[in-house]
Amino acid sequence: MSRQTSKFDFTPWNATTFFFPLCIQAASQGLTYPLVGVVVAHGAGKAAEYSAFSQGLMIMFFIGTLGYGLITTGMVYAKDKIGYKRFAQVNTIILLLEAIIQVMLALPGIAPIVFGRLLGLGAEQLEVARWSMLCALPAQIGFMLRNVPQVVLYNEHKTGMANAATILRILLTAAIAPVFYWCGLVGWRWGCFCLSLPVLLEAAVMTWLARPYVRLLPNRTPGEKRVTTGGVFLFNIPLSLGGMFLMFAIFMLNAIINRTPSGVDMLAVHLVAVGLINPLSYGALRNQAVAIGFPQRDVNDHRTLIFAVISGLCLSLILLLVQIPGVSTWYFCQIQNLAEWQVPQARNAIWVAMLFPVLQAVRGHAEGLAALRKRPNAVLAGQAVFFGVLVAVLVVLFGFQIPGYLMGIISLCAASASSFITIRVGLALARLEETHDFPGADRVKGSRAPERRV
Repeated sequence: MSRQTSKFDFTPWNATTFFFPLCIQAASQGLTYPLVGVVVAHGAGKAAEYSAFSQGLMIMFFIGTLGYGLITTGMVYAKDKIGYKRFAQVNTIILLLEAIIQVMLALPGIAPIVFGRLLGLGAEQLEVARWSMLCALPAQIGFMLRNVPQVVLYNEHKTGMANAATILRILLTAAIAPVFYWCGLVGWRWGCFCLSLPVLLEAAVMTWLARPYVRLLPNRTPGEKRVTTGGVFLFNIPLSLGGMFLMFAIFMLNAIINRTPSGVDMLAVHLVAVGLINPLSYGALRNQAVAIGFPQRDVNDHRTLIFAVISGLCLSLILLLVQIPGVSTWYFCQIQNLAEWQVPQARNAIWVAMLFPVLQAVRGHAEGLAALRKRPNAVLAGQAVFFGVLVAVLVVLFGFQIPGYLMGIISLCAASASSFITIRVGLALARLEETHDFPGADRVKGSRAPERRV
């Protein structure tokens, strides 16, 4: 199909068929962790081992935020062969940086500082977290390798194909996790294996699916300036720095919860609840791609924003399933190995978290608008505010002795709302500046003619 066909025009149906595979793909990315958690949580350390394993992965994902903005960067630049090549080069550079840092943080002299002093883990949990992070390096590589073919499929609105590769990863994870459990192959080591193998397979399948569309890319997009590797890298920096703010915020969140009364138990409840919430919030954030894939006609076009709100509400309603007494007891006790007295705490956390997917949906939409207008600094500002608000709210809740399992969810909701407001205000001010309606805009712009961006 040519670029003029209707699939690139916004309609509720086109937006849904574009968004739904993205949502499933993003949600499944989070759903695989509870599946892997079944293997880890039934190891010798039970819930404590899963908690340490999760914090090892948290550090891995924090390192992975160096490439946080790569999908958005690719959707903006990898629309012709030159842009594709430059984007692939930047992706490779960042992959190598992540691998080097991940190995360095596992060194004996550095690991105790990161996992002991900062995260407050004891000796046994420290070792589990350290080695979990290092042994999950193949998964980190797989996540990075899939970026390049993924943006090609997204730009062609072939989100269903990208989703097919992810569904294959889920099915493989869902197949091998119970087998390992039944065979007694449990604990963090087998958890790393269950995580890494399906991710590498997903990257390989996605690369194969994207090959025909890579060959069809035009040599150069008419009217676009020549793309350089440095330019693509610089565009990605504010987006990735924002991702580091987000992950460092989660890092701080876990560290503070771990220091509350009964911190280990509170953190275990929080991590299990977040294991359910994260898939939905990841899916909601894909409204970023919807905003890029269906650009606004003008500044008064709010169709994709309305779509974001509705999609976020639909995702939040899914959480009602685990509020059914029988289902909640089965999932939290039998599957995630929490104690019975922890089940009401997990259910309370889920009730509070039902607002989170909606907030994430509108935040993702705002980030998409900022990327489309080539305003990555607006995204960075929003994510810096996310970090600041989350830490501030955590400190206040800690002072009021709010239960640890609720602190995280309340802080995340407040931070997401603040981030959304910051990005939208930033875009509004930028638009006023571009049209010379902002006081002092002439001094900022000089003699340059105003550019009207939608």
